[in-house]
Amino acid sequence: MPRYLEGWIKDVVENALRRPYLSRAREKPVLPLIPRIKKMKESGLNPIIAEFKRRSPSGFAQDRDPVEYSRLMEQNGAVAMSVITENTVFQGSYDYLYTVGKTVKIPVLMKDFVVTENQIDTAYDLGADVVLLIVRILTERELSGLLEYINSYNMEALVEVHDEQDLEIALRCGAKLMGVNSRDLISLSIQKEKMMKILEMLPRDVVKVAESGIETKEEISLLKEKGADAFLIGSSLMRDPDKIKAFVSG
Repeated sequence: MPRYLEGWIKDVVENALRRPYLSRAREKPVLPLIPRIKKMKESGLNPIIAEFKRRSPSGFAQDRDPVEYSRLMEQNGAVAMSVITENTVFQGSYDYLYTVGKTVKIPVLMKDFVVTENQIDTAYDLGADVVLLIVRILTERELSGLLEYINSYNMEALVEVHDEQDLEIALRCGAKLMGVNSRDLISLSIQKEKMMKILEMLPRDVVKVAESGIETKEEISLLKEKGADAFLIGSSLMRDPDKIKAFVSG
């Protein structure tokens, strides 16, 4: 069993296990994210993964049109779009993923509590290029298997860690694109010092994504100093989409 499955996370995972495979013929090639992050960094810009999210258990709530929002993010230099598809607590949907995937020509990340191959099949069919895997909700064997399954589609996995134990498991499984989440999934508190510590521990050959709680350009600069290569930003941009211009500029 994973280290913990309790409270709202347990409910979300149980819902994910029941969620049916949604079949649809994929309409676009798979777009790699890692080389795009590296190229954007080399050009002196900040690789921002802009997230479309409607709700979260931390109390966030914001409604926007997914087409209008994702177009704005792409036009202003976002390296990729993240779309939350968890359909209970976060009120996301597979429809949002499909819509955004049709709208933009940058990589699209399906952000969900992925625990089954069915979810990965759905991600591919609906146009995702990257799939989130959260170490905390998976056993090491499950993580390794799902990582391999994602790679079989030529998609990439963003493997999310929160502490040193997560990090050790992710590295053993061969993760090459890793997200360090500053938000603790149980307490929902933001722990930025912990995130910076983990970022500094990651090996150089891993592409590092700082996740959660990023509100300012100054925070991005500090996280870059700690080793972050890219930045996944949801709430701040959903509240004020025009921030994308300042966030991307080096």
